[in-house]
Amino acid sequence: MLVCLAGVSAHAQTAPKADHHAHLMSPAAARLLNEGAGRGSRRLAGRQKEEPSSASELIAQLDAAGIRRSVAISAAYRLGSPFVHVPREAAAVNAENDWTLHQVQLYRDRLVGFCSVNPLRPYALAAIQYCARIGLRGGLKLHLANADFRFDDPAQVQQLAKVFAAADRLRMPILIHLRTGETWQGTRNVQVFMEKVLPSASHVPIQIAHLGGWGGYDQATDDTFSAFAKVCAEDPDRCRHLYFDIAAVVLSPSFAEAAPGSDERLLWDEQKDFADGPDRLATNLRRIGLSRIVFGTDWSTVTAVHYIDTLRHSLQLSPAELKQIFSNVAPYFPQ
Repeated sequence: MLVCLAGVSAHAQTAPKADHHAHLMSPAAARLLNEGAGRGSRRLAGRQKEEPSSASELIAQLDAAGIRRSVAISAAYRLGSPFVHVPREAAAVNAENDWTLHQVQLYRDRLVGFCSVNPLRPYALAAIQYCARIGLRGGLKLHLANADFRFDDPAQVQQLAKVFAAADRLRMPILIHLRTGETWQGTRNVQVFMEKVLPSASHVPIQIAHLGGWGGYDQATDDTFSAFAKVCAEDPDRCRHLYFDIAAVVLSPSFAEAAPGSDERLLWDEQKDFADGPDRLATNLRRIGLSRIVFGTDWSTVTAVHYIDTLRHSLQLSPAELKQIFSNVAPYFPQ
């Protein structure tokens, strides 16, 4: 049953039960990323300045939308990116995961803390063990684009499977941003993931971020989500632990007016020529099963109030279908 907060409107009573994709970032991490971007890859040239985001800020925007609970993802994985240079990186990753735990502990009944790490770093398994030891074990966030992961590298695929196995042993659910910065082959990469990686974590929920993309719904995301839908339709047992979040998938028309070079504008430009996108998205959501789809925002990039409005006006599902997605709660949330 949805827990309604005092003072929320009747409109908000149909809000999602939980935000399954929201980020925190400490002031220290924001400083390290801003400094590290200047010494890292030219890919980060011109990127927007990082700003910290706290648990209290996350709670405030949840309250504004009438949402009771949320995932709170550590920014530690970003400190391990090969695109930035962070001094004493392994220690900085542990410190960020520790900070996230303390933030989540301020709102124990509302936030589920997710540890994070670059799965390709040599300290990855030790960092996951550290999270488990301190109590940040609500889940594990992995971001393959941030890690510069390659599905055509067998050694990297094997390392990712080891990380999945470690999380599985610790009973830590996994939230994975699958799409990478390489030339993306959705069908092939889903096949590699399903055959070589997913079997290593058979006891925990696995959540695929952004329906397998990285925000927006372009042709590459459709190829990926379609591949998952095909597998799940043909062999539902292989997908029994799989969930897909719809965070930042449906873009507000305002993204078209965002500054050139901004993340928002880049996402809009990637999908603007994919005329079939809205229809394909609705078709694949129904095909894979709405019970597998969970609401998420990608906060602090998108606020819950804004994204709920965007979904209601732009997602080509019926009000009843959208309500079902809003009602879904992943099993890693305490019941």
